[in-house]
Amino acid sequence: MIRLVPALCALLLVLCAAPSGAQSPTPLTVGYIPVGDCLQFYVAEAEGYFAAEGLAVTGLAMKGGAVIAPAVEGGQLAVGWSNAVSVILAHARGFDFVFLAPGAEGATGTNDVHALLVPAGSAVASVRDLSGKTVAINTLGNINEAAMRALAEQAGLSPDAFRLVEVPFPDMAAALAKGSADAALAIEPFVTDAVTRATARILDPSPHAAFGSPYLIGGWFAKKTWIAAHPGEAAAFVRAMAKASAFIAAQPDKARELLAARTKLSPELASRIALPRFPETLAPSALQGVIDVTARFGLLPKPFPAAEILAAPAP
Repeated sequence: MIRLVPALCALLLVLCAAPSGAQSPTPLTVGYIPVGDCLQFYVAEAEGYFAAEGLAVTGLAMKGGAVIAPAVEGGQLAVGWSNAVSVILAHARGFDFVFLAPGAEGATGTNDVHALLVPAGSAVASVRDLSGKTVAINTLGNINEAAMRALAEQAGLSPDAFRLVEVPFPDMAAALAKGSADAALAIEPFVTDAVTRATARILDPSPHAAFGSPYLIGGWFAKKTWIAAHPGEAAAFVRAMAKASAFIAAQPDKARELLAARTKLSPELASRIALPRFPETLAPSALQGVIDVTARFGLLPKPFPAAEILAAPAP
């Protein structure tokens, strides 16, 4: 019995020294799309930024915003990723969505992840030459329709000068090859892949320039009511994303390695594609241009201040 006393005393000292406020990580379910625009999420997981902020994040890879938005609305997801125009249109319809953290931004000349492609042997020399022709975009009534209408206007054409058809991004190169589309507004990695294979060439390297530079391609959104009820978790998520953005800027090669590991891209292709900007904070101006252009071409009833769909900065 006497021999047990030192051991018991040592145990009591350890217990007394343990932090009384230690808490288990807070679970958080996040919906993302397995593409380059969600690179922050892969980095935050791999580098332990979520865990460092006290979050136990479960990521759900999903097909797109059409699936993610209802899951955020219904509470199955706390946070989701969406392109900017989908959140803009949802706000106009009365949904309680706001951007919690910045995601991917496009910047003219440095971070052009979209490009307007034509077949390699096409006689089309300018956007104006596409008048009356068929242009493939991934989704009607969204960001790329607004971009094509703006391009038509800039070329001195009517905004509806092109016949727009829906073609999924992975199928655009085939549509150009078969002649079912005269041009395609494509995204990386399909831009670099098609140009490398010499099946297509770039007609316009910055088809979203009308939105401004930089402009928000998409980001991490949540319901305002969820953020108000979970301010600690919301702020922790924002901090983790900011750390991920800083990592991508400081270690782009390592970030590209993570991109290849988490998507179906080959390491060689992942090393060459254009990537978006991943800012640590979201400037309202990066979103206002998207709102204004979307409204100008009739996809949105009227413009509104970007602040209406931006969460208040975390304390």
